[in-house]
Amino acid sequence: MGKLRSNIWSWLSISFSALSIIIILSFIPQPAGAGVYEKKLLNTDAYSTMELKSVLEKYQVKANVLDTQIAEIKKDTDWLILKINRIQDAGKKETHGLVASVVAKEQKAKTLLKEKNRLETILSHYKKEFDSRKKIELDKILATKTLKQKKEALGAITTQNIFPETSNVVKKSQIEAAVKKAGLEDWVSVNGDDTCLRIETTLPILFSSGSAKVSKEYRSFFKKLASFLKPYDVKVLVNGYADTFPIHTKQYPSNFELGAARAANIIHELVKQGLKPSIFKIETTGEYRFAAKKPSQQKSFQRRAHVTVIFTG
Repeated sequence: MGKLRSNIWSWLSISFSALSIIIILSFIPQPAGAGVYEKKLLNTDAYSTMELKSVLEKYQVKANVLDTQIAEIKKDTDWLILKINRIQDAGKKETHGLVASVVAKEQKAKTLLKEKNRLETILSHYKKEFDSRKKIELDKILATKTLKQKKEALGAITTQNIFPETSNVVKKSQIEAAVKKAGLEDWVSVNGDDTCLRIETTLPILFSSGSAKVSKEYRSFFKKLASFLKPYDVKVLVNGYADTFPIHTKQYPSNFELGAARAANIIHELVKQGLKPSIFKIETTGEYRFAAKKPSQQKSFQRRAHVTVIFTG
């Protein structure tokens, strides 16, 4: 019995000590983030100015790589979401695997974004030190050297090309402004965020019954759209749809071929305006786009095409 009591008191003593440590630690101020640790651990005094420049370049490259990876993941996620939407529009239920893939990719993008923010904290810390040293060197040059020597030295320490070229991730605000400038605001909407932007046609591109010929009235729109897209790195998805009236001709054995031909002809129009054929992808569900919802009473609105542009860089 005495041994049991002794064991209990020993256990209580250990538990109380552990609890005391936890309570004490809870009152110790915690750093704002991982970047605080790294700023303290990485002593900039240990680097020469040229070495510091090399460190800056290394971290900038890492940040650029993360930018690219995030953009690629967001692009893949966007394609998956479009695929899920098409499945739902066809009156079918999306597979668990597709939904799980979207969730996994979104989580990965968040993780990479967190790491990118950490690197940017480090970059900001080192750049501040580099700029400070650069100013000191500049002050020395201006104070002691001849005009010719000043020009040569200024050229040697300029920061114009210190950093590698950053990734060409376009901003949503820039695209919205460019869309308005191009006169496309009535035709397209800008969706997504800065890491995965897309524009989609909001006004329907309509076709005559049984025909894939693009009406002349859309040529002005295609010209504006092509001119707008030329400076950007994009992928373009064109969906062609048909109404529920069956077709059985030599040219179009079914509405699948008719829908695909409508999408293809839109691509031909955009290629004529100078866009590369390699950026396009054709999709069609024929008449079945409308299976999940009641079709419009006006079949002319079912005979249409939809254009989605994804900015990849």
